[in-house]
Amino acid sequence: MSNFWNLWAVICTVVFFVLMVGIVVKYWRKNHEADANKSLATFDGIDENDAPPPKLLFISYFIAFSVSVGYLVLYPGLGNWQGLVDWEQSDDKLSAPSTTLDEQFATVTDTSLISLAQNEAITTSGRMLFQTHCAACHRDNAQGQKHFPNLIDNDWMYGGSDEAIIHSIEKGRNGAMAGYNEVLNEDEIAKLSYYLASLNQRHSNVPAVKVELGKQLFTQYCSACHGDGSISNQELGVPILSDDTWLHGGSIEEIQHTIRFGLNNVMPAFEGQLSRNQILAIGAMMTKSRLDWDAKIANLDADAIERGEYLAHAGDCVACHSAEGGEPFAGGLPFVTPFGTVYSTNITPHASEGIGEYDFEDFKAALVDGKGRHGYLYPAMPYTSYQYVTDQDMLDMWEYLQSITAVPRRNDDNSMIFPSNIRLGLLSWNIVFMDTNPLSYEVPAEIKESVDDVEKWQKGKYWVAGLGHCSECHSPRNIAQAIIADRIFQGNLIDGWNAPDITSNELYTDGWDVEVLTDFLHTGHSAKGTAFAGMADVVKNSLSLMTREDVESMSYYLIKGDTDNFISPDAVVLKPKGFDDSAYNSDIYPIYQQTCGACHGEDGKGRDPIAPALLDNGIIMHRDPFNTIAVTVRGLEPTYLVEDKNFMPMASFEDVLSDQQLAELITFVRYHLGARDVVVTAEDVKDVRETLEKAGYAGGVHTTPDMYDQRDRNINIK
Repeated sequence: MSNFWNLWAVICTVVFFVLMVGIVVKYWRKNHEADANKSLATFDGIDENDAPPPKLLFISYFIAFSVSVGYLVLYPGLGNWQGLVDWEQSDDKLSAPSTTLDEQFATVTDTSLISLAQNEAITTSGRMLFQTHCAACHRDNAQGQKHFPNLIDNDWMYGGSDEAIIHSIEKGRNGAMAGYNEVLNEDEIAKLSYYLASLNQRHSNVPAVKVELGKQLFTQYCSACHGDGSISNQELGVPILSDDTWLHGGSIEEIQHTIRFGLNNVMPAFEGQLSRNQILAIGAMMTKSRLDWDAKIANLDADAIERGEYLAHAGDCVACHSAEGGEPFAGGLPFVTPFGTVYSTNITPHASEGIGEYDFEDFKAALVDGKGRHGYLYPAMPYTSYQYVTDQDMLDMWEYLQSITAVPRRNDDNSMIFPSNIRLGLLSWNIVFMDTNPLSYEVPAEIKESVDDVEKWQKGKYWVAGLGHCSECHSPRNIAQAIIADRIFQGNLIDGWNAPDITSNELYTDGWDVEVLTDFLHTGHSAKGTAFAGMADVVKNSLSLMTREDVESMSYYLIKGDTDNFISPDAVVLKPKGFDDSAYNSDIYPIYQQTCGACHGEDGKGRDPIAPALLDNGIIMHRDPFNTIAVTVRGLEPTYLVEDKNFMPMASFEDVLSDQQLAELITFVRYHLGARDVVVTAEDVKDVRETLEKAGYAGGVHTTPDMYDQRDRNINIK
């Protein structure tokens, strides 16, 4: 700013300020002369008295004047005055360069985008042009959004050479895919979507035969453009289908929507709107952003990424932060609570939709304190357990999450009732319910004699209490949805199943040992049963990807116990004897034969690969019969954890047997095959059935609420 305009700005500011102060002082003095009892005028019988303005008004004025003076002294505001704190504008990304774009190019000899990307003035001009012409679709960070590609990664539909990029900007692009709504029926579209989803090794909860049938349909209808799906065709703008980049959404629902209705991708041509130099500047800005992104990834520690991936699996991050059938870590999985529904968030490194703008301290605050950039997190995020993760492990996880594909999936809006929708209230929740005391790794006196490997016990406790966050599902909660501290691991109802009691006393009584429990946790199959429902997801996405040694340490810790969680001196291991003559001659046995025997065997010892054994089965033996009742009411889908043990689906018996018949059958099975002599009543069955019906889980094979059938609300069907 020139000296004249600097002086002019200072004079105008000071004069205006003095005038305002003078006016306020004048009325302040007049305020003292006012007489509230003096009538100035009368209107329609109403007297207007000479009442003074409230003193609070004048006090507010003088406070504002004082703050203004302080600001002008400390910060820029008076011409060229920079202020005592020497403050400078930190975000100058869009500040205009001092020269025109043509002047900037006049000194350039190499117009390759790589070379232009090194010219700060040109990339600054390019960014301004990008904000005007491109950001509406590709976002201001150029990382794209649904239907509009990421421009700073190395995945290019039409090629990433200088010529291809400039051609796209100049001439535009017009890509189309035909819809198959009139060609394929719903079943064929579903099978084709399963195959497409399987190309990047996701969505494994689908029978292999359906995937194979989908492959046949793909070969018939899609291979002409997509080949085998593993390569792109940049001449036609045909993308790779086997990576994690899904421009139009990668969930099963979105894939099916694309198959049904096709696509019509149009990018406008800017040849008539922008000059050649302007187009080059935009290309330079995109190239610089891509180079910066590549440099960021290159600076990540490869060993930390590998370790972080392992830890992310151990923490089961992908299971919660991926909608069913959706893209990994892109969020969208609903968690139904008594206070409303919380949706998991996108934790990919996308700048606007994910955590790309986070730094490590932000990430750590979310994991340890339950505080995100947008406010406090709901405790559906197990930060109450993750607070026990070491800083180094958190840093490794952070490095890994920065290296994965950035997915432009927007976060769903939570639907919480008042006052639960006020996030500041979660601070109070943390103060009242969150135990911030560090974990003690000292073996309690009650179990010292039984713990013969202290290091394994300590390691297991770290996994179970921290990243494994086992207590979050397997512990009952109070009315505020906080874990009841003195009932850790004593079981909890989740998604229509009972996450069972896994205290050391219960595990011991039910006949679990370290080896069998390790088999169960690591593979989902064991001599005492098979993982199903939510636990099957934990095995698939987390425990099966850990080393057996680490999983064994978790089993060791759970079996041995901890403070206030140890085997009772009078605990007795249950030893089911199986069906004897009295069982075979019972009036209930024919019902067992008709409903259970065909799959589980007439002796209850199971039939591979049809159904698991009921004899000595952990669920049958468990003191709480909820899951045994629930599986007969709602049925059960196969888990597809081990290829040669994909047991057949179990149908619901809700419409086959009455509550009384189910109660008698379950009592019979639990007594002979589980050594439990507690009678299950018709009222027990009724209570479980009503609980399941209320939650939307009763009848058929794993019926789910409507909200679970509409996983991604970003899909615009019409």
